[in-house]
Amino acid sequence: MRHIITLAAIGLLAACSSGEKDKGPTQREQIGQVWKYEGGEGAKAKLAYIGSANAVQTMTAPDTFSVLLIQPMDNGEKIVRVKLVGAPFRCDLSDCSVSATGDGGKTELWKGRITTTDDGIEIPPSQKAYEVIAKSKTVKVDLITGTKDEKTAFQFNVAGLDLPK
Repeated sequence: MRHIITLAAIGLLAACSSGEKDKGPTQREQIGQVWKYEGGEGAKAKLAYIGSANAVQTMTAPDTFSVLLIQPMDNGEKIVRVKLVGAPFRCDLSDCSVSATGDGGKTELWKGRITTTDDGIEIPPSQKAYEVIAKSKTVKVDLITGTKDEKTAFQFNVAGLDLPK
């Protein structure tokens, strides 16, 4: 009988002390901070994306970060999307825009529209967002991450983008 109780106690201790299960990589780790491509690289790419180099703690997540997505169109132009992961994306629906700064230090105002998933902004080619990204090694995008329009500058290390010209 003692053996059964000892084995049960060992089993209980093993179950309780197993700690956290391996959860695998987080969403931030999966996206990463280097360009990734869907549909192949270079001229074959249907989408390029990169995660921000920094993350901030918000009321909704301990590691809120941003993602830049670039989608080439058939006519050669590119649509840029800026998304926020871990916190709701907020902007004035009548005048949705984000400010961005490339290597030249000039701050640009990119106007666009809220994406259908309400987690980011889609910036049309006319705003020249792709041109700023393609010419820069780093780009900073200011996004509202808190209450009272508190903004965070998310930095992207955009060097090495490989999309057709």
